Amino acid sequence: MNKPSAAGHVYIHLPFCHSRCSYCSFVSVAVDRVPEAEYLEALLAELDCRRRLFPELFHPLASLYFGGGTPSLFSPSFFSKIIEYLSETPGFAEDFEITLEANPADVELWRMEGYRAAGVNRVSLGVQTFDERGLKILGRRHDAESAVQAISVLRRAGFENLSFDLIYAWPEQEISQLEVDLERLVSLAPEHVSAYVLSLEPGTQMKAEVAAGRLRSLSEAVQREMMELVSRRLERGGLRRYEVSNYARERKFQAQHNLACWRMRDFIGLGAGACGNWKGRRHQDSWAEHYCNLADPFLYMEKLAAWRRAAAAGLGFRPEDRLWSAVGRESSWSETETVDREVSFSESLMMGLRLRQGVELAELKDEFGCELVADLLSRARPLELEGLLARDRHALKITDQGLFLSDSILAFLL
Repeated sequence: MNKPSAAGHVYIHLPFCHSRCSYCSFVSVAVDRVPEAEYLEALLAELDCRRRLFPELFHPLASLYFGGGTPSLFSPSFFSKIIEYLSETPGFAEDFEITLEANPADVELWRMEGYRAAGVNRVSLGVQTFDERGLKILGRRHDAESAVQAISVLRRAGFENLSFDLIYAWPEQEISQLEVDLERLVSLAPEHVSAYVLSLEPGTQMKAEVAAGRLRSLSEAVQREMMELVSRRLERGGLRRYEVSNYARERKFQAQHNLACWRMRDFIGLGAGACGNWKGRRHQDSWAEHYCNLADPFLYMEKLAAWRRAAAAGLGFRPEDRLWSAVGRESSWSETETVDREVSFSESLMMGLRLRQGVELAELKDEFGCELVADLLSRARPLELEGLLARDRHALKITDQGLFLSDSILAFLL
């Protein structure tokens, strides 16, 4: 049985935006003013709580990721305080990665220099598309020129590790428009690209627009053609695909936080709507634990304020108290679930097969046992014969031919 990860990974969710994009289904709220001070207090309280109750989760950090929402709405001092807090305990490992997601509309030199001085060393820029009509359909706040200017500003601020987000197959997009996006993106020489086929998620404005017939979605055949085009052009531009939707110029530029998630490593999630994963306390009925925090950021801050008051009174720090006992079960700000060995195995497959290197069979056997792996390989055999999966002595992986059908392949295997 594998021991918990020796490297630490922390995700911090900052769920505030000035406006909500039409395709977005993430935990976020539109606000005129970001409650920065109040949210910082809540985050530090949660961090203190988790560190006291679950010290075995805290290893020197290999990655720290600020996602959103729109993290670039927060001041440099906000990030400086969090990074300084974490640098004391648990500290940072060698070659650590600190990523911040940014909207091009917020990129100003003083702000980016402040982020760099605070310790952020990687920025994920939400370019999405350089097509003006596409940006309007997606509900983005920036225009194409501001995205190009943002990249220049980030370089001037000293960032040598930039990732660009690209969304394609948005409603009514033409292949020629995607070709222009790819040419422009490659010419800007990012170290990393995340290129996602747009997904019409329930509850989003875009889903409603398509359902009402005001926007036309693309066929699966066109989406597949676009996926193949993206792969060919990015690879030709020196960006190597290492995951279904992610490309890196060199191995050192692969997203360390995302790799930890795809490999189902332990990680801590902080903030409203954040989730975490831990395999530390295993027994027959519990192979791993997942937790998710309250999605409402204002309720999250309220609950953490109650926890801080209880903590000041000396309550809630015994291991048996767990997260909610200090202020009552109904006041909890995090829900935890346990999963058994079979579910954890399925999760490891769902995430690991996204990687181009696939899942390591020896690692799966070591962690979950030979029986589950043997059953997997038996189920995988028909897909190998169809050319959708490939297996060697070390790994099972989805082939280039099977990439577009990855969801169907996973459904078949599981």
